[in-house]
Amino acid sequence: MSTELRKRVTLDNNAHRKAEAAAAEVGTSLGVYASAAVEYFATRGLDPRETEAREGQLIMQQIKKLGDRVFGFMQEQERTLLTAMLEEMLRTRITLERVLRLNEILVGNLNAQLETLSEAQLQRQQQALQLLRQRNEEAVDRQVKEALQTARKQGPGKHQSPVESQVEPGQSGENGAASSGLKAG
Repeated sequence: MSTELRKRVTLDNNAHRKAEAAAAEVGTSLGVYASAAVEYFATRGLDPRETEAREGQLIMQQIKKLGDRVFGFMQEQERTLLTAMLEEMLRTRITLERVLRLNEILVGNLNAQLETLSEAQLQRQQQALQLLRQRNEEAVDRQVKEALQTARKQGPGKHQSPVESQVEPGQSGENGAASSGLKAG
């Protein structure tokens, strides 16, 4: 028998039945169960009458923590993936605008040269242009496939600096135009 001083607490019948059932469910006596329950609420500063409100607070805290994690993840994505994508989009757009301006100049020069060509020379130039277009389309398709394969290998969240694609002779650019027989004027 324990020499500890014990106090008695009076419970209503409904609470006593529930406490006995809960103690039996965990395999302990009513006294041990009641002491553990009091200790639990006292050490956490909880009011046992507000269990539903407390559960709601805990759920809200968990939701807030989860929201903070999601927000942190989104910020990390923005810093790594989305910023790199924006950079590449801007680079592509600026390059495209410059290429379009250059093409306008080249078309003007070519039109001036075409007026001086004979029918046979004109036919050869058209064939060379057709071949150049075909090579360029094939090069674009190949580069798109390579870029997609690289993106799949790297996976999401694995940011690496963008790889500049190299233009091979005969595809596009100065070497492509020169190899097809087209000359800027």
